[in-house]
Amino acid sequence: MESMCKPSFYPGSPQKIELIETHISWVFLAGDRAYKVRKPVVMPFLDYSSLSRRRHMAEEEVRLGRRLAPDIYLGVRGIFSTASGLTLQGEAEAVEYAVEMRRFSMEQTLDARLQKGDVEPGLVRSLGARIAAFHGSEEPITPGWGPEDVSRAVEDNFASLSEMEPDPALARRMHSGHRFAVAFLDHRRDLLAARARQSVRDCHGDLRAEHVVFGGKVQVFDPVEFNPSLREIDVSADLAFLVMDLERYGRGDLTAELLAGYRESGGDPGEDSLVFFYAAYRAWVRAKVAWLRACQRGLSSSHLAEVDSLAELAERLAWRARSPLALVICGPAASGKTHLAERLHHGLGLAHLSSDVVRKGMLGLAAEQTAPPEAYTEDWNRRTYAEIGRRAAAVARRGGGVIVDATFRFRADREVFASAYGGEHPPLFVECRAPATVLSARAESRAGLTGQASDAGAAVALRQNQSFEALDEIPARRHVVLRTDRPVAWVTDELEATLDERLLAP
Repeated sequence: MESMCKPSFYPGSPQKIELIETHISWVFLAGDRAYKVRKPVVMPFLDYSSLSRRRHMAEEEVRLGRRLAPDIYLGVRGIFSTASGLTLQGEAEAVEYAVEMRRFSMEQTLDARLQKGDVEPGLVRSLGARIAAFHGSEEPITPGWGPEDVSRAVEDNFASLSEMEPDPALARRMHSGHRFAVAFLDHRRDLLAARARQSVRDCHGDLRAEHVVFGGKVQVFDPVEFNPSLREIDVSADLAFLVMDLERYGRGDLTAELLAGYRESGGDPGEDSLVFFYAAYRAWVRAKVAWLRACQRGLSSSHLAEVDSLAELAERLAWRARSPLALVICGPAASGKTHLAERLHHGLGLAHLSSDVVRKGMLGLAAEQTAPPEAYTEDWNRRTYAEIGRRAAAVARRGGGVIVDATFRFRADREVFASAYGGEHPPLFVECRAPATVLSARAESRAGLTGQASDAGAAVALRQNQSFEALDEIPARRHVVLRTDRPVAWVTDELEATLDERLLAP
């Protein structure tokens, strides 16, 4: 391919040629054109070994690509061998084939604009509408991608991941991710079977942010052409690529816009939990690809950091797929509820509402300031819990996850919260328990520390523990009790495992 790096190879002899290389192709940027040439490689998921195969795949890419990017895909060009070298002009049999594309500015891709923070909600909503129209234009494939197919894909991916010999932190995430996937697939088997009869289409198959181009109209290039089974999938699984990327950039607000635009245009991605399940699966697939690429190029700290980052993303997405999205972390002072809530907040990207912070904010105080005694009267308790309920409901209505961190020791407080919160997205109550000696020691150890939102000392912690009213009014399925006199990582793991076990329960 050395000839293709020379300006004289191309019509008009553009001044500069840029080469982009991936593990399966070379892309030459020449003036206002781009030429993609496949490498003669064979991998478990593709076969580019023969010239005829590469030509067919080039033609398939143009055919499929024109569905979502008609202005980008121009056709397939033969590459010919002459006495003076390779050329795009010739009468003999071609020695190679290239997909010719109209070049666009990489700055206009969704990925580049996300990096710059230059994405308006309306753009993403229009993208959702564009994809819904595309999916709707394709005929259903029946029998389609059913529960067994999804399960097989998930198991194969985790089997490949298990060969990575991960460090303990990554191994924990992989174990958790696999456990969740098995539980979700078992719990939603009937749903997946129903969608296999109506929601499987010949999709794009690699609907990532870097393949979306804004400018004039929305276009999406680089579909999967080499393996139909990777694109003949549930539309929800196709849309999940973009959800994964939006969440990777911390733009849950844009995820909501994407799904809204898709649904408003007649698309049916299923419940949000299904989309996030597929997004978590996509993140694990990307982690595997990142690992394989790292092995090809030689492992480095940056490669391993990418794998860890994608595994962390998969973990966050799995939590978004679990139900409910509202968690009430409760228990007496010093029971570890705030520590657990903060870990879930930072690790999973869920909003965090602390009663200590909300209470003091209502009084015009900063979180670290000490509130007066009257701030803890029965009247102020009710007002605080009502405000927390309203704020949590607002987050839930926007489709976001929320963690409520408060004592909730009195049933009356819980009833006030429930009334303000509403019943559309019932929360899960996670009750933190620890021995009295632990409560006392923790409360004493934090006394006098700066930056503490809690005003409760050891005496208050013990009094709250003794007067804590049982959560008998909370249905057992929405109530989890955790021993929090252990490292918070262990507590988090137990909470995840408990939720996944409940998915498996009849």
